[in-house]
Amino acid sequence: MVLNFFFFKIQVLTVTFFKSGEYKGLRNQDVKKVKILFILLIATVFISGCIIDKENNGNQSETVKSDIIPTVNLPYGFTFMAIHETDVDIGNSSRKAKEGIYRTDQGEDIYVQVFETGSPEELLNEYKSQYKDANYDPFTEIYFNGHKATRVTFYFTSNGNLVPKYNVIWTNNNSMIKVGPSIDTQKVINLATATNN
Repeated sequence: MVLNFFFFKIQVLTVTFFKSGEYKGLRNQDVKKVKILFILLIATVFISGCIIDKENNGNQSETVKSDIIPTVNLPYGFTFMAIHETDVDIGNSSRKAKEGIYRTDQGEDIYVQVFETGSPEELLNEYKSQYKDANYDPFTEIYFNGHKATRVTFYFTSNGNLVPKYNVIWTNNNSMIKVGPSIDTQKVINLATATNN
């Protein structure tokens, strides 16, 4: 953007210089030198703009896509916001995930995270191990889209009260999928069902 503005300013200055007639006081040989100088300056800016654009495009990640993360035909009350790659802490390590972000009609953000791995069951067990010291049973088996999943309950404090929040987790052939969190368990299940996975 800055380079485009700079390039535009050089063009304006060049046109203004030649229209103003200031170059007429110069010898013919000097006019040619000024024109060549302007052309080289414009070419330099143009080329550097192309190089910078290529570098910026090289630094940006490709468009993130996932067949599991729904972007259309969402359950009532959901708006798809974005999809990107992120790091998520699971157990004692950070894992890469593709993450879909959704906003509910109550303004709550809910996520669909897809962890691609060669051993999804091991990752699921590692995720569940985070709750080994819980003084309640955080896991409830549920069914949707023809397979079982686990609804995970955890608590946070709001205005001095413990409030439950829910995630739904399951595995497929090469991924672990996590949907949530939300204080509304049905919204989490509805979004998990929308993955068609």
